[in-house]
Amino acid sequence: MLLTQQLAHLTQLIQIIVGQYFAPLSSLLIVHNSTQATELQQAYLTALQLALRNLSQPQLLQWIDVAQLPPDESQPDALEWQVLRAVNASVTEGFITLLPDTRRFLHARYFATRNANVRLKDKLYLFLCEQEAPRHLLSMEILQFYPHHLMVRPAEQANKGCGKADVGGFVSGAGDGNGKAAVSLPHPYRDINLELWTQKFVGGSGNLDAIFLDAFLPNETFANRAELYPNKLLNLQRRALRLGSITYVPYTVTNYVPAGVGNEDPINPHRANRTIAYDGSEANIMRSFCEVHNCHLRIEAYGADNWGSIYDNESADGMLGDLYKQRVELAIGCIYNWYDGITETSHAIARSAVTILGPASVPLQPWCTDILPFNGGTWFLLISTIVACSLVLYVLRYSNYIMKKRKGKTGFMHGDIVEKSLLDIFALFIQQPSAPLTFDRFATRFFLATMLCATITLENIYSGQLKSLLTVPLYADPVDTIEKWAQAQWKWAAPSIIWVHTVEQSDLLTDQILADNFQVRDYTFMYNASFKPNYGLGIERLASGAFNFGNYVTREAVENRIVMHDDLYFDWTRAVSIRGWALMPQLNRHIRACQESGLYVHWELENVDKYLDKKTGQVLFNQAMGYVPKKAPKALEVDDISAALFVLAFGYTIAGCALILELLHQRLLHRRN
Repeated sequence: MLLTQQLAHLTQLIQIIVGQYFAPLSSLLIVHNSTQATELQQAYLTALQLALRNLSQPQLLQWIDVAQLPPDESQPDALEWQVLRAVNASVTEGFITLLPDTRRFLHARYFATRNANVRLKDKLYLFLCEQEAPRHLLSMEILQFYPHHLMVRPAEQANKGCGKADVGGFVSGAGDGNGKAAVSLPHPYRDINLELWTQKFVGGSGNLDAIFLDAFLPNETFANRAELYPNKLLNLQRRALRLGSITYVPYTVTNYVPAGVGNEDPINPHRANRTIAYDGSEANIMRSFCEVHNCHLRIEAYGADNWGSIYDNESADGMLGDLYKQRVELAIGCIYNWYDGITETSHAIARSAVTILGPASVPLQPWCTDILPFNGGTWFLLISTIVACSLVLYVLRYSNYIMKKRKGKTGFMHGDIVEKSLLDIFALFIQQPSAPLTFDRFATRFFLATMLCATITLENIYSGQLKSLLTVPLYADPVDTIEKWAQAQWKWAAPSIIWVHTVEQSDLLTDQILADNFQVRDYTFMYNASFKPNYGLGIERLASGAFNFGNYVTREAVENRIVMHDDLYFDWTRAVSIRGWALMPQLNRHIRACQESGLYVHWELENVDKYLDKKTGQVLFNQAMGYVPKKAPKALEVDDISAALFVLAFGYTIAGCALILELLHQRLLHRRN
């Protein structure tokens, strides 16, 4: 009679839990043991099957019988791998266990959390237990990843006249399973109650304590009518949130300060409070998140640009290394999706693009001003034309000599005539006077008249272009795109290797070249390099339209540099956590709220104005917009007339060399004679 009564109210409890909490879920995973099942576990299983059959809508059910699996967890069919396959096979939202040792399932579930491809947050867990003590099972740290769980177990038998045989295995201590009660709850009821337990999770301390929620009585009513799955994530009641953060303006500014001066507490609870000064656009997201959910933010400061890395041999360093080692549970500070297979990332916070601050194009050398009006092909055509016209003039002079020879003229000096023809044609091209040309034939006169008309036009074109160059100097082709920078093979630098982590494995040739030419340098080197004519510095385009740059970028250097028109790459900043972090859905909702309300852009501009040099930022912004400030007029210097001086020097040098050769030639002739 007692067993029938217990089965009745046990069935009713399972019906209530499954129908109210598990019915809306799309998929359930049920883990049981058919070999070592006691009468109570058989009753659990029967009641669960009945409750699932009574659901109004069908669900995807997956069953795992632990008795059919090998005990060695390294085997491919072990419980860990079975749970992993089940999680990857479907959107498993609910988990129900009927095991003599629930700890084994929790370890398997955590293994699946660390390695699963599907990362949807689990909804509910139901542990149907018999002899497991709440203070032992619920004290597992793994349950911090699964806060929405409920443990059902029979209470201690209040009727001293009844033994184990009378209740069919229902009597068990509330403690260690050896018959000694660790927790004695003085229920006013003489029949067996079903106790409902959960882990505390919330609060500043005792997060792993077992909390008694309610008891289901034999009369099929709850003793306290408590919420069986309370929302522990809504109000964390000052639960500590261990956050890792770097200093990277304007996202996060994390510094240690004297006790009481800062605005946040350190991660070490034994250190003095308020020793962390925490500010920045993404820092405000975390601070406001803790205000909304009433959690206690504890921060570990990692200094400037110390993101760290996680290596293939499972070693790690820096902020991300401590996250991988679970010394912190969340990290933030302009973090891209670098280790998606190892960590868990939040929704995108802000767009961040990496580009290069390179040297500006410089004016062409003044000494070559005379040749700048025409390009190489035009100069080649002009020189060819001068030579051709000189040959024509030579032919005309020779023909004129032949005609006059009949009248007694003799002695035609071919070399002198060719030289004089070249000089005369060149004088015509530059509109300068030359030796008189006497021709009495119409053909030669018409040739010279036509040449004069052509050279007038040519001289005006050349002089007009030359005047414009002297007014607005020509500049060299600027290296203002990422493609041109890769072709130039110039080096560029940033304070951390993480700047190229996104593209160092890229298949694009441009990305590979830029990654190979990247260097990690300190601030002193980059300050000096900012004045080099062939070296670049990494800067960042922010979501608000402003630029982010380090202290190594100064206004004096920026005035002679340009910002690339395009970006090397862009990504979205995120907060990253250990896989399975329970608060990630709440943080994602908070991030979206900050974005939709415009708070994040406001915080970013506020911190840009607070921490970055305004004048330097304005110069960078103007350069990116194509604005070129007007410069005051200045007096001409020697460099401005160096083109004419170069022509004179070139001519005097050639003439001097020719004079020396002529003198040597005359001396040789004199000695021979």
